[in-house]
Amino acid sequence: MAEAEPVLAMMLAMDKNKLIGNNNAMPWYIPGELAYFKKVTMGKPVIMGRKTFDSLGKPLPGRLNIVVTRAEDWSAEGVQVAHSLSQALAMGKQNAIEQNLTEYFVIGGASLCREAIPQVQRCYLTYIDHEYEGDVWLDSFHWDQWREVSRTENQHEALRFTYLVLEPA
Repeated sequence: MAEAEPVLAMMLAMDKNKLIGNNNAMPWYIPGELAYFKKVTMGKPVIMGRKTFDSLGKPLPGRLNIVVTRAEDWSAEGVQVAHSLSQALAMGKQNAIEQNLTEYFVIGGASLCREAIPQVQRCYLTYIDHEYEGDVWLDSFHWDQWREVSRTENQHEALRFTYLVLEPA
């Protein structure tokens, strides 16, 4: 019997207004959220835009880092470069198959997520029950296009947030 193909997943956090960023950073700090991100993505290929990579400052350890950029001469130590989303997806899928992994991830930024969302088969969403100031929204995310697979309610001080796993409706 053939192995199942790896699933294209997306991992992101957003507030009540679909805000996902501010000045190339997350507008919030939630203890444990980065540990959750690490737990879900560890060992799996992660695909990101160049600005997201720049905001991280270095490759994420323990994962194949694929950076999408239009700049033909861009490179960085410890990452593979793709010049289109389709090239990055092919690279991530191939690595997942070679490593016998169940998933590979798109992790940002907004324009890459917008382009990838029609192909995403699973979404790990941290939904933050608060409104923040920022400059980047994921307006292409529509709740009615997703069904909930699992939910974990969380709270830090007065801030409520939920880890959701969603699949296309």
